Amino acid sequence: MRLILTEDVPNLGSLGDTVEVKDGYGRNYLIPQGKALQAGNRASKELQHRLHHLQKLREGKIALAHEQATKIKDLQLEVVRKAGPGGRLFGSVTNRDLMNLLKEHGYEFDRRALILLSPIRNVGSHEFSVRVHTEVKAALTVKVIGEFDKKDSDKQETSATEEGSTDQEAPVLETTEDSESSEKEPTAETEEVKTDNTVESVLPDST
Repeated sequence: MRLILTEDVPNLGSLGDTVEVKDGYGRNYLIPQGKALQAGNRASKELQHRLHHLQKLREGKIALAHEQATKIKDLQLEVVRKAGPGGRLFGSVTNRDLMNLLKEHGYEFDRRALILLSPIRNVGSHEFSVRVHTEVKAALTVKVIGEFDKKDSDKQETSATEEGSTDQEAPVLETTEDSESSEKEPTAETEEVKTDNTVESVLPDST
């Protein structure tokens, strides 16, 4: 069956293309869905004006898509996630997260329009793309920041402060009271010397 496409059909052709398809595919899907019309004398004549209009509309959409792609590719996208010491995320960043991130910046896209090769599982800068139109893609970069960065920094600063305060502590000085007490209390050697002197003074002189 010979058909003229009235819109872009993946893996088949673009708007206005004349294609050959199986009868069942054309009659049961393409024609009922309004994606194509059968090519023939009558159909071809009727389609000329319509295809011209559709082509103009398509060109306008592509131009708008290029403008939007230029705007979004300059966005500074950042997302914060909890991460371990090695930069491994507790979880991942998916195309759904990126869709919501773009929505926060005022751009709404279907999740399937975002092309991310695999979920992001590490901190750092990562590239992905957005299919703004079937013929227009925009390359973007998202920076994934780990929450552990700030916490670890605070812990290190706290530890350094504690070590500094410990090193600067003044030595404990002996108080005056303790000093006087130590002077007043006789030692065992002093008591022994006094006892010996007393005994010698009591005993009579043998001479």
